[in-house]
Amino acid sequence: MWENRCKIAVSGVGYSKVSRSADIPLAAHALEAVKGAVADSGLEMADIDGLSTYPELPATGHAEVDGISIVSVNCMMAMLKLPNLSWHMQVGSVNIGGAVQQAVNALLAGVCKYAVVWRAMHNPKGTYQNLPKGTAAGGTQFTGPYGFGGPGQGMAVAYTRWLERHGQDREKMATLAVTQRKHTQHNPYAYFYGTELTREDYLNSRMVAYPFCLFDCDIPVQGAVAIVLTTADRAKDLKPTPAYIAGYGQRLHFEVAGRIGSLSDYMLGGSSSSKLTWERSGFTPKDVDVAQIYDGFSASVIYGLESYGFCGEGEALDFIQDGRMELDGELPLNTFGGSLGTGRIHGLWHIIEGALQASGRAGSRQVKDANVSFVGASAPLVTGTTFIFVRAPY
Repeated sequence: MWENRCKIAVSGVGYSKVSRSADIPLAAHALEAVKGAVADSGLEMADIDGLSTYPELPATGHAEVDGISIVSVNCMMAMLKLPNLSWHMQVGSVNIGGAVQQAVNALLAGVCKYAVVWRAMHNPKGTYQNLPKGTAAGGTQFTGPYGFGGPGQGMAVAYTRWLERHGQDREKMATLAVTQRKHTQHNPYAYFYGTELTREDYLNSRMVAYPFCLFDCDIPVQGAVAIVLTTADRAKDLKPTPAYIAGYGQRLHFEVAGRIGSLSDYMLGGSSSSKLTWERSGFTPKDVDVAQIYDGFSASVIYGLESYGFCGEGEALDFIQDGRMELDGELPLNTFGGSLGTGRIHGLWHIIEGALQASGRAGSRQVKDANVSFVGASAPLVTGTTFIFVRAPY
């Protein structure tokens, strides 16, 4: 097991308003979330001496303008003017889970005492995946001419392969979408809070990229979330009950640049990340009480359940049936509503929920006796990261 298990804890979480329109600059959303996380921890802003984020805008063809469409470390430094800042990090290859892992490493190294990690997402006007040029360059020249304008089309090909290989029916995915929307009604910060979804709504919705219908895809939003991390010793003296990080992992499977991800790429990406997390924490999938698995597209949950080891290949759509993913089910899953319920804020909200469940702070959606909490914080193909949170050090 990892010698540093349970030495770092999540000690505060914060959220901004989540909306469809960019009525205020993205920097204001990020600042609201960061201030909320610091207040939740019981700290003063001057106590924060570490900053980390993943700022990329995943919408193709739109300009990245700091403070408007992204919120970089530099932008946050300018807004906060922290008097004791001693460390900052901005990652670009492992998504927001990597920013959290870098903050963990900085705290373990002693280069900061209290680190804030945020993820702010912009919803640009017009077409989200905007490909205005008549010619494609780089890796896009091998995909764009064939209709692959964004990640959804590529994942749809892999999901089609999964369905055909295992003789499964896409209509079974209605259970995931409907159950997660049900969980969303316990999360007042979520975009779809107050809006229910029925099985009929799912089955009758328009196709986006077969076999994905509208409700298989998260909705682009404008908003931000944030967390505060510190050492376990310091966390004991703070206001909220901490959630301890027992282990983490990153995708180690090599992906060929410019190629549409294959089904095997998704599976190998997920298994390589989770293998590290299981080994470092000493747990197995059977020990997990609650799980959050990234769901930018619904099939990511299917790939995650199988590649992380919660069920066998070809079994995930059957695994989620019969109430197994309900709050009182065998494996409560995406208990905050997932990205399908909250909107596209990437995987930091999954990490937040994993920590809240482990610390017993999830409110009306709290899973009873949740002591071991698993998080797959991003799609297992390109940027897969995984975490284990626990209620008590061991």
